[in-house]
Amino acid sequence: MKSRRGFTLIELLVVIAIIAVLIALLLPAVQAAREAARRSQCVNNLKQLALGMHNYHDVNGSFPIGRQSGPRRTWAFSIFANIEQTALYNAINFTTDFYQPQNTTIIRTAVNVFDCPSDVNSSALEEPSSAYPRAKADYMVNFGNTHFDQDRGGNPLQLTGQPDVYYQAAPFSLNKSAGLRDMIDGTSNTLLLSEIIVGANNGVNSDHRGDLYNDDHNCFYFNSYSSPNSKQIPDRMQGYCLYPNATNPPCVDSTSATPTVSFNAARSFHSGGVNAAMGDGSVKFYKDTISLQTWRALGTMSGGEVIDASSL
Repeated sequence: MKSRRGFTLIELLVVIAIIAVLIALLLPAVQAAREAARRSQCVNNLKQLALGMHNYHDVNGSFPIGRQSGPRRTWAFSIFANIEQTALYNAINFTTDFYQPQNTTIIRTAVNVFDCPSDVNSSALEEPSSAYPRAKADYMVNFGNTHFDQDRGGNPLQLTGQPDVYYQAAPFSLNKSAGLRDMIDGTSNTLLLSEIIVGANNGVNSDHRGDLYNDDHNCFYFNSYSSPNSKQIPDRMQGYCLYPNATNPPCVDSTSATPTVSFNAARSFHSGGVNAAMGDGSVKFYKDTISLQTWRALGTMSGGEVIDASSL
């Protein structure tokens, strides 16, 4: 009777090492495939929001007001009925501010189309211990290429080491609505929506980035003053800046700084750039390396800038 030969310890170790190498080789491919799927879902979300904006435009003759001051609310409330959220739309009390008890159920509700699956903080609650906690989101409207208060005065944005940038009309602003007719630069050359990275809270303090339902500084919008995922120019915030903290992007509290302006960059967890919906409803991927001059031009709708395709 022949004896059976077993595996030696060295052979077992070699097999284990080979398996480990194969896993190490396959893991990045699996992760890349998952990120590609998440990015595809992100593109689809932006297309749905852009379509909702255009459906709203068809009915009302313009896009929603970016920020309404009386009563206080943001663009998000206006388009629920156009993104298959009719029940939410019907539950809104449009006669009072977003944070009043009549609207607290609405602002706590996370809507999938507002969330990028690549952002681990999507749908996190802002100020969860307050009387009006709010679901955060990743997709924001284009509030122009300077800062939050840009449409209330002609002063340029002046930062040390940066060229002055003067306000040109943007698709979304305070108490005013714009339509396709106002996009003199061309609908395919005007940013409508893009991504931001939701600011993670630390259990005590909040980071306002992604605070979709809040009409305050750094909440419901992005600016094209700084390039996508900008590291050179941190976001400037009126308080509520938590950096470094978790995955939060760079920011500075400009409450006591000069100038006391606030702006957010378009940001994402997608490698190398951000997705953005244009005025014509298309969705494009803009690289972090895009010419800053071109990116700022895309943030206006009537600046008269010439967009060179080679600089995108």
